[in-house]
Amino acid sequence: MTLYPSLLSDSVSELQKQLDMSGEIDEISTVQIDIVDGIFADTVTITPADIPRLDFGELQYDLHLMTLEPLDYVYELVAECDKTQVRACIAQVEKLSYQAPFLEEVLQHQWQAGLSLDLFTPLSAIDDASWSQMSVLQLMSIEAGVQGSAFHPRIFEKIVQAQKRLAHLDHLIELIIDGGIHEQQLPQLRQRGITSIAVGSALWTATDIVAAVDTFLKG
Repeated sequence: MTLYPSLLSDSVSELQKQLDMSGEIDEISTVQIDIVDGIFADTVTITPADIPRLDFGELQYDLHLMTLEPLDYVYELVAECDKTQVRACIAQVEKLSYQAPFLEEVLQHQWQAGLSLDLFTPLSAIDDASWSQMSVLQLMSIEAGVQGSAFHPRIFEKIVQAQKRLAHLDHLIELIIDGGIHEQQLPQLRQRGITSIAVGSALWTATDIVAAVDTFLKG
């Protein structure tokens, strides 16, 4: 299992603590920074302009954009940040007017380009042309934007649908499940062939984060 610790906060100091903890664990190489603008969801987090205040050490990061017009945040990322530590930019499709310009801009910077679907958003929300440009498909197992929500079993049906779609492509797309994942969901996710998960509150509320990471990695 590949584990991406999910970091969602409006506090740079809180995020730095989580980065420091993640950086001390050899099995963690990439974290996911959640950006929420208060419009997509009520939560408000840091923006890409705050990222230079963070010390990632050797970690790479994915940017998960839960915002109105995610492309604007990619432009901000390009202007403000050290681009060498970015692995991927992943946009929620629900407030993304045009998918092609977003994907093209991300790819221009040699990052992986991804789209994310909220819990009740169907796969058909992804344009046919987008599949050839994507490297990441993320499916939310909660309603996006609020860390600590409960995992919804509805996601299992969508996983099956997504895997059927991915099987007909001529290139690999990483399928990431994000939201509300705890130890009890791991066997079901593994049985369905899921090898990548993003986990937030289950890590940050654990009394022993190293043990929690080990649990998620081994399932």
